[in-house]
Amino acid sequence: MKYRHLVAFLSEEECELIEGISWNEGFSDLYFEKLVDSGNALHVFLEEGEELPVFLKGIEFSDLGFSEQKDWFEKWKESLIPFEICDGIEVIPLEEEEKIIDSNKIGIIPGMAFGTGLHESTKLAASLLSELIQRGSKVLDVGCGTGILSVIAAKRGASSVLALDVDQHSIEKTVEIGRINHVSIETRLSDFLSALKPEERFDIIVSNMIVELLKQFVLDLRGFLLRDGRVILSGIYKDKYQELKSLVEKDFLIERIKEDGDWKAVVLRRK
Repeated sequence: MKYRHLVAFLSEEECELIEGISWNEGFSDLYFEKLVDSGNALHVFLEEGEELPVFLKGIEFSDLGFSEQKDWFEKWKESLIPFEICDGIEVIPLEEEEKIIDSNKIGIIPGMAFGTGLHESTKLAASLLSELIQRGSKVLDVGCGTGILSVIAAKRGASSVLALDVDQHSIEKTVEIGRINHVSIETRLSDFLSALKPEERFDIIVSNMIVELLKQFVLDLRGFLLRDGRVILSGIYKDKYQELKSLVEKDFLIERIKEDGDWKAVVLRRK
């Protein structure tokens, strides 16, 4: 299949924002290229007749014409290298499935824009989850994406991990990453919390989404927490933090705030 190739040159901050939004919008045909002169290039690929997503329409692109999918996909794969997602845990991008048993390594076959953990919000969530989890914890991952956070929970000793997502592709990727890393993750296709049973309770609930999505279900999380449970919310852009804080502070105590660049993550507990 041929794809129309568009490119734009952006600042680091613009790339970070677009990267976060693209994951949550489910638009996967893009990648970012770090240029020698310290600039950044955003590459976008559209099928013939496909419209540019709304969140990209304010950007000035150059049209490089049409190319085969394999050409840009191979170039994108070459840019993938192992990286540390949080203290002591390394993510290993793979081209095909292989077993990764080491508890300090996570193998993943990355999808274009479904997040391989490079984004600040994923790192913040991973760091807080790694710190808070205890052996035997029951963990819920809302909006699991690739399942990286679910795997961290399982490898750090959770007794059970339940991963929810509204997107079937994300569910499939989470099943895949669980299989690669030899951990058990239960998955459910779910519109936010709709697939949960009323009696289910968790020690830790983690969600890495933009504030506009977090706002739609965050207050309902209270009813699914065990007595001393904690909620980890990430994906909070700095300009949106006050909006989320105002929403949750009646029912939750903000126990901790962690920042990385323009992004924040918080730990909540019930009042």
